[in-house]
Amino acid sequence: MDSRTKLLDAAKRLVWERGVEATSPNMLLACSGVGQGSLYHHFGSKAAWAEAAITSLAADLTVETDELFSAHAPGAEQLRAYLSKPRAALDGCRLGRLAFDPEIRANDALRAPISTYFEHLRALLRPAVRATGAVEDGELDVDDVVEAICAVVQGGYVTSRLSDDAGALDRACRGLLALLGIDH
Repeated sequence: MDSRTKLLDAAKRLVWERGVEATSPNMLLACSGVGQGSLYHHFGSKAAWAEAAITSLAADLTVETDELFSAHAPGAEQLRAYLSKPRAALDGCRLGRLAFDPEIRANDALRAPISTYFEHLRALLRPAVRATGAVEDGELDVDDVVEAICAVVQGGYVTSRLSDDAGALDRACRGLLALLGIDH
């Protein structure tokens, strides 16, 4: 494995575990096993390696999400698969947990891949919600339901971590499936 790949893999792991603000270049060097010269050869600044790591995390999550949605029939099956997929609830979402990192909030380039991933997720969820028929009666708005799905998953990560109960996320997702009238 080349030094850039080692650095990027270590940066992805550290950004997910610690966030950008709490990750120092020395931590990245120690985790990657790469020398300081290689770090600055491949990434000229902390913002550069953080952006590369977040962009790569977002790309990984996009591929996983696309594969999940394409493996299931549109509608209830997709929503069931998305809301029932195994998640490392206590580790937090690889991207969602970065939303409160001060360095990310202050840097548009760091926020952009996160925002792009969530817009992509919403674009996958909209036709799935429409296909369930849950919004046919006009009482529910597709975008409102899509935001609720995103909020339940992200909030489930938070409540799981806060209560040290990985099952909290699963229960939240099962509850949402029930509210949508989709069998788990």
